[in-house]
Amino acid sequence: MRAKDWKSVKTAKVLLIGEDSNLQWSDDVPEFVMFANYYFREFPTDHGERSRHVEAQNLFAHLREVTAGKFKPDEVYVTNLCREPLPHAPKGKRVLIPEERAQEGLEHIQWILIANPSIEWIVPMSLQVNYWLQKLDFYTTDPSFLTAAEPRRTGMNNGEPYYQPVDGKAFSQICGSMYEAKEQTAKVVPILPAKDFPLRERNLEVFGEAYKKLKTYFSSL
Repeated sequence: MRAKDWKSVKTAKVLLIGEDSNLQWSDDVPEFVMFANYYFREFPTDHGERSRHVEAQNLFAHLREVTAGKFKPDEVYVTNLCREPLPHAPKGKRVLIPEERAQEGLEHIQWILIANPSIEWIVPMSLQVNYWLQKLDFYTTDPSFLTAAEPRRTGMNNGEPYYQPVDGKAFSQICGSMYEAKEQTAKVVPILPAKDFPLRERNLEVFGEAYKKLKTYFSSL
């Protein structure tokens, strides 16, 4: 089973690209990626569904924080880079998205952008998503970032493959910056995964200034 894209309720202005939590934490496949549909529903009475509602709330609150409330939730289209179930990684590790799956995801993203020419901003969430989008030449390449974010061979060759970058601080090289999408008019804004919002002490220390920079930019638009 594959989770569906969450298509914007109104004309799409933003494309969020994430990694679905089921790739790492469970075998449950949500009906819509990152449980985005729960944001537009009433708060569930069922205890088991409340965490999904909170996850959806955090997803859109994260975008609102980064963009200074510039975009409404109903203007956001949500998808994943990897759209197929993958084997679990060892405990405490992140699932490795194989290059062929990333290529398939990129082709889907390009289809989304053709079908929704109103999209002005592309927001890839997480280190691995941004690594593959740069590696596959979707947006402006930063050679030092690619070197730092490259998957370690030990993880790729493990019995249960997992993603571990060469440099654990790689994401700080691009977070807070803006890039040009190749063959597209939209701009690309890398941010942390939805699960990392709200930013806690460690992430505030490392990425706080980058987030302030983005908020200041979008406030001026």
